[in-house]
Amino acid sequence: MTDYIGELRAGLREFCGAVHADPVAAARIHVCVIGMAQTPTVLQPLRPAAELIDIAEQSPCATTFFGPVFELLAERIEADVNALRRERRAALRPIVFFVSDGRPADDTWPAAFARLTRPEVIAFAVGAADPDTLARIGTSGVFLGGVRLGAALAATVLHPRRVHFWSTRPPDAVAESTGRQGDERTSGSGA
Repeated sequence: MTDYIGELRAGLREFCGAVHADPVAAARIHVCVIGMAQTPTVLQPLRPAAELIDIAEQSPCATTFFGPVFELLAERIEADVNALRRERRAALRPIVFFVSDGRPADDTWPAAFARLTRPEVIAFAVGAADPDTLARIGTSGVFLGGVRLGAALAATVLHPRRVHFWSTRPPDAVAESTGRQGDERTSGSGA
């Protein structure tokens, strides 16, 4: 993933700019950033999206274990939802934007993923990400290529009901790898 940290950082900056342009969204959207590798780490605890930090360069890691990421994610969602409620803030259904550049190095991740009961998960591929795995993870959408990360983040978070699936691959290839049919509105679109 370290090969794509620049793309990730640019995408987060673009997303932050889109949030700043929408005062209602800026007041309501909170972001937590979790880095994943052999051991997942909270890079930014939950805070308003307008306060999104720039992610530091990460150390190279040849393998990524998805199971521990989903376990940490479940813990963070529970803690963050409870914290928002204690502050008397509305805690809407969380949206998880899962970015991957490869395949999981563990086979325990499906059980950890199945325990996530709250979030809508949008999967985003960079590099040689496995489309079949991302199709299983992306319960609310999958971006397999041809879309800038920041545009995908903004579209899914600011307009979550309008975006379900984007790919630059032909609709028949999309259906074959994900079991979902692409439509003209989204399939083949780039941002």
